[in-house]
Amino acid sequence: MKMNRTAMKLTITTLLMANSLCFLHAADTSKLQIGLTDTYDFQAYKNQNNPNTVLPAIFYDSRYFYIDGDELGFYGLNQDHHKLKFNLYYDSSEFKPSDELKTLNKRKPSVMAGGSYTYITQYGGFQVQAEQDILSRSHGAFATFAYLAEVNYGQWTFAPELGIQWNSKKYNNYYYGVSATEAQTSGLKEYHPKQSLQPYLSLDTGYQLNSRWTLYGGLQFTGLSNQQYHSPMVEKHMDISTSLGFLYRF
Repeated sequence: MKMNRTAMKLTITTLLMANSLCFLHAADTSKLQIGLTDTYDFQAYKNQNNPNTVLPAIFYDSRYFYIDGDELGFYGLNQDHHKLKFNLYYDSSEFKPSDELKTLNKRKPSVMAGGSYTYITQYGGFQVQAEQDILSRSHGAFATFAYLAEVNYGQWTFAPELGIQWNSKKYNNYYYGVSATEAQTSGLKEYHPKQSLQPYLSLDTGYQLNSRWTLYGGLQFTGLSNQQYHSPMVEKHMDISTSLGFLYRF
């Protein structure tokens, strides 16, 4: 469940991993980078169908427009200490029925629309982000608040992120709820979660092989709220997402 989010980006679940990996092209943000990312999610659901996806990775950042892995958009404000973005964001959250949950409906990824504001200090960045489902999957929304940092050591770059995510009732109900019809066919208890808060921690690491090639990896831990954990679909308190990929700079 991304928060990416996530994991492959350095913007707020977002940002890392999965979330944005901005740090990988911070030295020259106007350069285009293209590569591949392999992401494997160890989900908290009771079934063992953990998603493994291989997707193209594209990164480009100009003064006005950017592509940041699973996010693209434009800047409303782009200054050294203040970044205001309006974006479209790919939410990779999903559920594929299998095992004892095989009679439930599939929950699909979606595209979210919204924006973020980041305040950058010498001690790191502080970011708020809000997104709304625009593909009518959940009809829900989420918002995040995160602290971002970046440490460079030789050819290595480390980008930790610590944050908390708010999910709307509709968002939680889509990914964790059990409808009356599903309860009858599966034998599970009908369940309709409310809004919730969930913490997450992620770390992205990049290694610059040379002026053209970069290897990177991401790891994100997302704790489930009580509203999510009490779902009959769930058996664990945490989602874990890992990613590995490479980028080529043009």
